[in-house]
Amino acid sequence: MRERATIDTLPECLIEKIVSYLSFEDAAKMRKSLTELVVESCTLIPVSLSSGVTNCTSLRKLSLTDVNLDENMLQTLINCCPLIVSFIFDQCWGLKKIELLNLQKIKSVYIKNRRELNQLVKIQASTLEHLTYEGGEFDIVECPNLKSLDISRVRISDRFLRNLISGSQSLKDLKIQSCVHIMEIDSSNLESLVYMGYKIPKLKSARQLKHLKVVLNCSGSLKAAWFCNLRKFLSNSISCPEVSLDLWQCNEINLTDLQLHHGIATPKVDILNVICRWTDGECPTFLDALLWSCHPRRLNIISKSATFECFINRLIYMKNLSHSSEPWHRELKGAQAYIFAGPVQACLFGDSRSQNRHRVELNKEELSIPDWKWKMSDWKWNTVNYYFLLDW
Repeated sequence: MRERATIDTLPECLIEKIVSYLSFEDAAKMRKSLTELVVESCTLIPVSLSSGVTNCTSLRKLSLTDVNLDENMLQTLINCCPLIVSFIFDQCWGLKKIELLNLQKIKSVYIKNRRELNQLVKIQASTLEHLTYEGGEFDIVECPNLKSLDISRVRISDRFLRNLISGSQSLKDLKIQSCVHIMEIDSSNLESLVYMGYKIPKLKSARQLKHLKVVLNCSGSLKAAWFCNLRKFLSNSISCPEVSLDLWQCNEINLTDLQLHHGIATPKVDILNVICRWTDGECPTFLDALLWSCHPRRLNIISKSATFECFINRLIYMKNLSHSSEPWHRELKGAQAYIFAGPVQACLFGDSRSQNRHRVELNKEELSIPDWKWKMSDWKWNTVNYYFLLDW
């Protein structure tokens, strides 16, 4: 008599794929040794879990995506799986409070709330090492072993963030995105910081960061003080691979004001991406401020054609200066400029190896713009994509 095949004879990856289409109750009954459970796009509120499901100690990963459930159901699920290592809660609905308490083995938590819901999250997990949280409010009671924290669109204060960082001595990697109330970051214990926002925060640090990445969206008028704050912020890192600035207004910068702050350590930015969204006005000293505040090795710019002409001519002027009263002019040993042909959208901050790039001659006293119009299909839209390679 042929032996009857069971689901246990299938490969583990196939078993978990099959289980992902089942309800939690059916999945737990079918496979006591289940290690990963993924529940997507369903409603769990009317489900009544039987007593046979109350202990699923083999489960290591629980993932809920677009699931309708209430606080009691979530707590029941968590109680059923006390030894999970990874928990994912992605845009679920039906509850106002999420509590993760007394999980003995939890290492990683990912929570993304729906924008329209005001869900409060409370976490107490001494073993937690990696936390990603987006949207709403949260309260971390105790996570002393936290190593990385990624927060986005979270309403927290400087004091709360300071207490969180000081209470997690193992925290090394911090990512902050669109958290408008954060004005100061204590980076004393951090090694890596990724910051995306609208204002430049102050860094409270006893040592330099090993890695810093910055994305700033600035809609207001920028003055010399803003660039001084940017330079001070960037100088707190040993390495700064990439800085991105989305700028909406251009004004002349008082270079004398920059000289007053030249004692700030020189940043080490590898790539500076700048989107210039203003439609009129020429501000040659704006380029000086960008170079002074970031000191980039490569400067990628997308701008209107008038700004392109202004910046290129300013770079030619700076490159040809044999003696200058501005220290950052003297530090610039050489420069190369390239422009991309073709639609800007197709080569946003284009690859330097692209065959669509064309070198701009900087040995002239002034650039002749008509020489370049025929190479750029976006010229008629008044938008240009170009970059500078700078030797300091």
